[in-house]
Amino acid sequence: MDRNPAKPSYWAVLPAAVRYDPQLPANAKLLYAEISSLTDQKGYCYASNAYFIRLFELSERTIIRLLRSLEAAGYVAIEDDQGGRTVRKIYAGVNPAAAYPDKNVTHTLTKMSPPGDKNVTHTKKDNKKDDQPPKAPKGAGADYVPKKAPDWKPERFAAFWNYYPLHKSKQAAIRAWDKLKPSDELLAVIGKALRRQIADSLMNKREWKIYASTYLNGARWTDESDLSPQPSAEPEEVVEWI
Repeated sequence: MDRNPAKPSYWAVLPAAVRYDPQLPANAKLLYAEISSLTDQKGYCYASNAYFIRLFELSERTIIRLLRSLEAAGYVAIEDDQGGRTVRKIYAGVNPAAAYPDKNVTHTLTKMSPPGDKNVTHTKKDNKKDDQPPKAPKGAGADYVPKKAPDWKPERFAAFWNYYPLHKSKQAAIRAWDKLKPSDELLAVIGKALRRQIADSLMNKREWKIYASTYLNGARWTDESDLSPQPSAEPEEVVEWI
């Protein structure tokens, strides 16, 4: 049974964080706006892939890829339909505090915001740990000063760091980046592999635990993905951050 909304709302919501995200394909932004217009009073959209395929005249593979890009960026949260036994729920929402932090503004979770993870508990100890300055590497002298950016292609590292799903140990990542000195060709390879690996992690509901420094030092972009490549006549999409 194809469950589609009876009537979309007159307005579609496209927050600035989504609208100006250079890593999102243009069609993903359009899809986000449609999802927001289809969000009902319960706070979620239940449109099927078939609905989006007919609306945008895109293939199912493309629709799935666009949904994954929105989910990987944290702009939507998708509750699985459990093999068709229940309605798939798509929660569309952007946390404005994450995109544009303002200490004078307090943000609360609304119906448009993705649901939190009940299995994760944040303690004061965790917050205190996050406030600590980065540790100096072994062998560093007393005059060691943490680097704000690597010497090698700092603007490319900034894009890589923003795209990478785990933001921990940035200093170690900077050192690994400067050690690797990735060429433009290698960055293209890393970008495509990382996009595929993130999608694989989301599809299999696996938590991403690889630090960026480990990813770079261990050439983890060469790891095999569980996703089986599917033949398609569509040209391969270029990863925007590369």
